[in-house]
Amino acid sequence: MEVKVHDIVYLESDLAIESSEAVPDWVSTEETAKNIAVVRRLMTLENVVPIGFRGNNRTKRFAALTPLENIQKVITPEQATFGRMPRSHEQTIVHLRQLCRNIRWGIGGSVGFTMATGIHACTEESDVDVILYKERMQSLQPLQRLHEQFQQLNHRVDVQVEVADFGACLLNELVTSTTVLLRTGTGVFLVQRDNLFRSN
Repeated sequence: MEVKVHDIVYLESDLAIESSEAVPDWVSTEETAKNIAVVRRLMTLENVVPIGFRGNNRTKRFAALTPLENIQKVITPEQATFGRMPRSHEQTIVHLRQLCRNIRWGIGGSVGFTMATGIHACTEESDVDVILYKERMQSLQPLQRLHEQFQQLNHRVDVQVEVADFGACLLNELVTSTTVLLRTGTGVFLVQRDNLFRSN
Protein backbone atom coordinates (compact mmCIF):
# COMPACT_ATOMS: atom_id res chain seq x y z
CA MET A 1 0.00 0.00 0.00
CA GLU A 2 1.31 3.43 -0.95
CA VAL A 3 0.43 6.57 0.98
CA LYS A 4 1.40 10.16 0.21
CA VAL A 5 1.10 13.54 1.87
CA HIS A 6 -2.51 14.85 2.00
CA ASP A 7 -3.99 11.32 1.75
CA ILE A 8 -6.79 10.51 4.18
CA VAL A 9 -6.19 7.19 5.91
CA TYR A 10 -8.46 4.94 7.92
CA LEU A 11 -6.69 3.14 10.75
CA GLU A 12 -7.21 -0.36 12.09
CA SER A 13 -6.64 0.89 15.63
CA ASP A 14 -6.00 4.22 17.33
CA LEU A 15 -3.87 2.31 19.83
CA ALA A 16 -1.14 1.78 17.22
CA ILE A 17 -0.06 5.41 17.12
CA GLU A 18 2.99 7.05 18.64
CA SER A 19 3.68 10.63 19.64
CA SER A 20 5.99 12.57 21.92
CA GLU A 21 2.85 14.04 23.48
CA ALA A 22 -0.07 12.44 25.27
CA VAL A 23 -2.91 11.48 22.95
CA PRO A 24 -5.87 13.83 23.55
CA ASP A 25 -9.16 12.20 24.51
CA TRP A 26 -10.93 13.68 21.48
CA VAL A 27 -8.78 11.59 19.10
CA SER A 28 -10.73 8.49 20.08
CA THR A 29 -14.15 10.09 20.47
CA GLU A 30 -14.76 12.77 17.83
CA GLU A 31 -16.15 11.65 14.48
CA THR A 32 -13.55 13.53 12.44
CA ALA A 33 -10.67 11.83 14.28
CA LYS A 34 -11.83 8.38 15.35
CA ASN A 35 -9.53 6.08 13.35
CA ILE A 36 -9.24 8.70 10.57
CA ALA A 37 -6.15 10.82 9.92
CA VAL A 38 -4.38 12.80 7.21
CA VAL A 39 -0.85 12.00 6.04
CA ARG A 40 1.64 14.74 6.94
CA ARG A 41 4.76 15.86 5.09
CA LEU A 42 7.61 14.38 7.11
CA MET A 43 10.43 11.99 6.29
CA THR A 44 10.24 8.92 8.53
CA LEU A 45 11.58 5.40 8.76
CA GLU A 46 10.39 2.93 6.16
CA ASN A 47 6.86 1.65 6.80
CA VAL A 48 6.19 4.42 9.35
CA VAL A 49 3.61 7.01 8.30
CA PRO A 50 3.38 10.56 9.73
CA ILE A 51 -0.27 11.42 10.33
CA GLY A 52 -2.37 14.20 11.77
CA PHE A 53 -5.77 14.03 13.45
CA ARG A 54 -8.32 16.82 13.22
CA GLY A 55 -10.98 17.60 15.79
CA ASN A 56 -14.19 19.58 15.43
CA ASN A 57 -12.41 22.95 15.48
CA ARG A 58 -9.06 24.47 14.49
CA THR A 59 -7.61 24.21 17.99
CA LYS A 60 -7.86 20.43 17.89
CA ARG A 61 -4.97 19.08 15.84
CA PHE A 62 -2.68 16.24 16.85
CA ALA A 63 0.42 14.88 15.09
CA ALA A 64 1.53 11.28 15.43
CA LEU A 65 3.14 8.32 13.69
CA THR A 66 1.61 4.97 12.81
CA PRO A 67 2.89 1.76 11.19
CA LEU A 68 1.95 1.34 7.55
CA GLU A 69 0.31 -1.97 8.45
CA ASN A 70 -2.16 -0.07 10.67
CA ILE A 71 -3.67 1.62 7.61
CA GLN A 72 -6.65 -0.22 6.17
CA LYS A 73 -7.93 2.28 3.61
CA VAL A 74 -6.59 5.30 1.70
CA ILE A 75 -8.50 8.11 -0.01
CA THR A 76 -6.37 10.46 -2.09
CA PRO A 77 -7.13 14.15 -2.71
CA GLU A 78 -7.73 13.24 -6.36
CA GLN A 79 -10.38 10.72 -5.34
CA ALA A 80 -11.92 13.30 -3.01
CA THR A 81 -12.78 15.52 -5.99
CA PHE A 82 -15.44 12.96 -6.96
CA GLY A 83 -17.03 12.97 -3.51
CA ARG A 84 -20.30 14.55 -2.49
CA MET A 85 -19.91 18.32 -2.44
CA PRO A 86 -20.88 20.34 0.64
CA ARG A 87 -23.90 22.38 -0.38
CA SER A 88 -22.16 25.59 0.67
CA HIS A 89 -19.32 24.93 -1.79
CA GLU A 90 -21.13 23.33 -4.73
CA GLN A 91 -20.71 26.23 -7.13
CA THR A 92 -17.03 26.69 -6.31
CA ILE A 93 -16.24 22.99 -6.73
CA VAL A 94 -18.18 22.71 -9.99
CA HIS A 95 -16.07 25.57 -11.34
CA LEU A 96 -12.89 23.95 -10.02
CA ARG A 97 -13.74 20.70 -11.78
CA GLN A 98 -14.14 22.63 -15.01
CA LEU A 99 -10.94 24.66 -14.62
CA CYS A 100 -8.87 21.61 -13.68
CA ARG A 101 -10.42 19.12 -16.09
CA ASN A 102 -7.20 18.59 -18.06
CA ILE A 103 -4.71 18.45 -15.19
CA ARG A 104 -4.03 16.29 -12.14
CA TRP A 105 -5.52 17.90 -9.07
CA GLY A 106 -7.04 17.13 -5.71
CA ILE A 107 -8.90 18.70 -2.80
CA GLY A 108 -7.57 18.75 0.75
CA GLY A 109 -8.35 20.63 3.95
CA SER A 110 -11.76 20.61 5.59
CA VAL A 111 -13.68 20.63 2.29
CA GLY A 112 -11.64 17.73 0.92
CA PHE A 113 -12.06 15.84 4.20
CA THR A 114 -15.82 16.31 3.97
CA MET A 115 -15.96 15.11 0.37
CA ALA A 116 -13.68 12.14 1.01
CA THR A 117 -15.26 10.83 4.20
CA GLY A 118 -18.84 12.09 4.17
CA ILE A 119 -18.19 13.57 7.63
CA HIS A 120 -19.04 17.26 7.65
CA ALA A 121 -15.90 19.15 8.68
CA CYS A 122 -16.21 22.52 6.91
CA THR A 123 -18.21 25.69 7.39
CA GLU A 124 -19.84 27.91 4.77
CA GLU A 125 -16.79 30.19 4.86
CA SER A 126 -14.13 27.46 4.69
CA ASP A 127 -11.36 27.95 2.17
CA VAL A 128 -10.88 25.27 -0.47
CA ASP A 129 -7.42 23.67 -0.37
CA VAL A 130 -6.39 22.53 -3.84
CA ILE A 131 -3.36 20.43 -4.74
CA LEU A 132 -1.96 20.57 -8.27
CA TYR A 133 0.27 17.62 -9.21
CA LYS A 134 3.20 18.16 -11.56
CA GLU A 135 5.67 15.57 -12.77
CA ARG A 136 7.90 18.48 -13.74
CA MET A 137 7.75 22.26 -13.88
CA GLN A 138 7.66 23.30 -17.52
CA SER A 139 6.01 26.68 -17.93
CA LEU A 140 4.83 29.35 -15.53
CA GLN A 141 2.22 30.87 -17.84
CA PRO A 142 -0.50 28.18 -17.46
CA LEU A 143 -0.15 28.40 -13.69
CA GLN A 144 -0.52 32.18 -13.84
CA ARG A 145 -3.77 31.80 -15.79
CA LEU A 146 -5.10 29.27 -13.29
CA HIS A 147 -4.18 31.54 -10.40
CA GLU A 148 -6.17 34.39 -11.94
CA GLN A 149 -9.17 32.13 -12.54
CA PHE A 150 -9.08 30.72 -9.00
CA GLN A 151 -9.26 34.25 -7.60
CA GLN A 152 -12.63 34.77 -9.30
CA LEU A 153 -14.36 31.89 -7.49
CA ASN A 154 -16.88 32.31 -4.67
CA HIS A 155 -14.57 30.90 -2.00
CA ARG A 156 -10.93 31.56 -1.30
CA VAL A 157 -8.85 28.84 -2.93
CA ASP A 158 -5.45 28.00 -1.41
CA VAL A 159 -3.32 26.08 -3.88
CA GLN A 160 -0.22 23.97 -3.39
CA VAL A 161 1.80 22.76 -6.35
CA GLU A 162 3.26 19.31 -5.67
CA VAL A 163 6.24 18.50 -7.87
CA ALA A 164 7.07 14.78 -7.99
CA ASP A 165 10.19 13.79 -6.00
CA PHE A 166 10.87 17.43 -5.22
CA GLY A 167 8.45 19.13 -2.84
CA ALA A 168 5.59 21.60 -2.80
CA CYS A 169 5.13 25.35 -2.95
CA LEU A 170 2.20 27.73 -2.82
CA LEU A 171 0.82 28.73 -6.20
CA ASN A 172 0.42 32.32 -5.03
CA GLU A 173 4.14 32.55 -4.24
CA LEU A 174 5.08 30.79 -7.44
CA VAL A 175 3.33 33.31 -9.69
CA THR A 176 4.02 36.49 -7.71
CA SER A 177 7.54 36.15 -6.31
CA THR A 178 11.02 35.28 -7.58
CA THR A 179 11.61 33.23 -4.41
CA VAL A 180 9.36 30.54 -2.95
CA LEU A 181 9.20 28.41 0.18
CA LEU A 182 9.68 24.80 -0.86
CA ARG A 183 8.11 22.29 1.52
CA THR A 184 9.86 18.93 1.69
CA GLY A 185 9.94 15.92 3.96
CA THR A 186 13.05 17.27 5.66
CA GLY A 187 11.97 20.87 6.12
CA VAL A 188 11.09 24.14 4.42
CA PHE A 189 13.64 25.88 2.21
CA LEU A 190 13.72 29.27 0.51
CA VAL A 191 14.63 28.74 -3.15
CA GLN A 192 14.80 30.78 -6.31
CA ARG A 193 11.70 30.20 -8.42
CA ASP A 194 13.75 29.74 -11.59
CA ASN A 195 15.60 26.83 -9.98
CA LEU A 196 12.37 24.83 -9.79
CA PHE A 197 12.14 24.89 -13.56
CA ARG A 198 15.84 24.25 -14.14
CA SER A 199 15.80 21.22 -11.84
CA ASN A 200 13.32 19.30 -13.98
